[in-house]
Amino acid sequence: MRLSTITCLIAPAFLSSVNALTSFEYLQITKNFADAFMPSNSSDLVADLNAKSALFAEDVRGSVDIVGNIDGRQYSTDFLFGLFLGAAQNPSVPSPVGIPISYNVTAAAVEHNTVSAGIKFELEYPILNTTYPIELEVFLTINDQKEITQYDLIFRRWAWATDTIIPQLTPYMAKMLGMSNDNSTLTLHQFMAFASCTQTMTYCKDGSAQYSTIAECLASASALPTGEFYRVGENNLACRAVHASMLQLNPATYCPAMSASGGSFCVERDYTTTIREDHFTQGFLAPKYVTPENKKLVQDIWASSDVKQLSALLDVSMSGQDVHSWDPTFYATMTFVYFVFYYFFAKATDFMFGRFNNAYQELPRELQKNVTMYFMTIVFTAIALALQLVGSPGFKGEWYYWEFRCVRLAGVLTVALYLFELIFRFNMRLPLVAHHILTIFAISLGVTTNEYTQNPTFMLSGIIWLFQATTEQPTFIGLMGYRLKWKKETVALILKISSIQTFVFKAASALALLVYWGLHQNFNYNSIDLVWSVFVWIIAIGLFITQIWGSYVTYIIGVNILKKRPGPPIRLESNDSSNIDLEKGQDEGSEQSSGTVTPVEVPTLGYDGKLMVDKSFAMSKTISSSGSTAVDG
Repeated sequence: MRLSTITCLIAPAFLSSVNALTSFEYLQITKNFADAFMPSNSSDLVADLNAKSALFAEDVRGSVDIVGNIDGRQYSTDFLFGLFLGAAQNPSVPSPVGIPISYNVTAAAVEHNTVSAGIKFELEYPILNTTYPIELEVFLTINDQKEITQYDLIFRRWAWATDTIIPQLTPYMAKMLGMSNDNSTLTLHQFMAFASCTQTMTYCKDGSAQYSTIAECLASASALPTGEFYRVGENNLACRAVHASMLQLNPATYCPAMSASGGSFCVERDYTTTIREDHFTQGFLAPKYVTPENKKLVQDIWASSDVKQLSALLDVSMSGQDVHSWDPTFYATMTFVYFVFYYFFAKATDFMFGRFNNAYQELPRELQKNVTMYFMTIVFTAIALALQLVGSPGFKGEWYYWEFRCVRLAGVLTVALYLFELIFRFNMRLPLVAHHILTIFAISLGVTTNEYTQNPTFMLSGIIWLFQATTEQPTFIGLMGYRLKWKKETVALILKISSIQTFVFKAASALALLVYWGLHQNFNYNSIDLVWSVFVWIIAIGLFITQIWGSYVTYIIGVNILKKRPGPPIRLESNDSSNIDLEKGQDEGSEQSSGTVTPVEVPTLGYDGKLMVDKSFAMSKTISSSGSTAVDG
């Protein structure tokens, strides 16, 4: 499977979109972010937490509504994921924070590098023997290295949650402190002061020490307001309680938060200034995609009452999502790569045959091109066949995006090959031209319909339909063998077998396509459904008709090959030096000849493998002064 994935994806990787990541990968990073909140089963929770820092860019900018701004990789890791560290290490302590035990991403929208998601966590409170749901609203921007560059987190209904949970915890807090639970407000205040100072005296030592004794710490903490748990970035006990778990991670950095001043973490904040502050380097105005090249132009564009109309630059920056395969203003640059590749492959094939095959050297230039196209068709339809089979698990309901890309690549290779052949060759019989054009239209319609409807069944229709183009290798092997003068018995056998094989395969493909349409795609929600339903019948029947003719002609060629091939035009000379030109059917040098040359119709093989009837000449009887010679047609 890994080899197939690499084979399938290597070509589109040369010229991908501006985004290095897919929407699925952005969603996967969002899930990794949610996973990081879950304490691991590791015995060393601190070491495990440090490993989670790889989620963030070094200069990440963040904001949490109940805290404020959180900048930098280390602080983001320590605060977001260390917030639950103390509760996980000491499950018997009545912590208001709780322990995350599960989550569900309930909503997610991905536009370019911006993710908006809703995540519901279940927080366990072991001392209460119950869990409570907490919902987090998340806005993320993610760079091409899969690092979070910005995040904005909102704890929805967090005030309601704490009003529900904390009153149930205060009896256990009072019991731990040896207090009565008559005054729950006082109990909560004393508990948070005690819990903060215990952690402070444990980890804040030597150069990081904030107090000489625990009594000094308790006296300082008791003078602070309890605070609200939805304002834990301010100078109160709530701020110190949530930072207490982080002291063990980096005492030098976080111990100042436990001081009387609160350091740079627990500070007085003004509502108006905090809300109006422009903290982020770019907005989360999805799907705006900011790159180093365009950020000076677009990063400061906003949708606000200050402007009557949205900026035209915003229209440009959002336009990436509006380009589709059916947009007449869009021409994929990868198309040029395919044609250039096929051009050089044809040149290389022509060179190798011309260098090492004598029969090829004797062919006229037009027939040499035939052989080149036979060989290219054998190679690339075989590759396309392998790619389309990669997506076959979809028939069992196993959907993978890389399999979709493999099937799409199979169609693109076939379309590009047929277009190249139509340009490369001028002399193509009408049935073959019709076959190629119908196939090109069928594949284009299938890709467009799949993109428009986002229904994976159209990929499976593509797999069925591609058998019309990717199972003809035996036919082209036989045609190539005919031109290169392989043993005629072998060539005849190949062509006869291939005519039957292709007829059976393509008849089965056409029938299966129509049956699959009837079972899974016979609906009419949009105009594209009607277009598909009409053309799937027209094209399937049209391709089948051209194949009936192709299989018949291939079989006839296989039969006629065993007959004696007509020799090239020759000139016979009589004893009296008279010349008989077989191409003209007359005696050029004498009127004494009694021989006759009559034109007969001889089946010959055209470039496209179809039977052509040419005027060839055979001498039925030539009499000269020296005797007679018979030449068969």
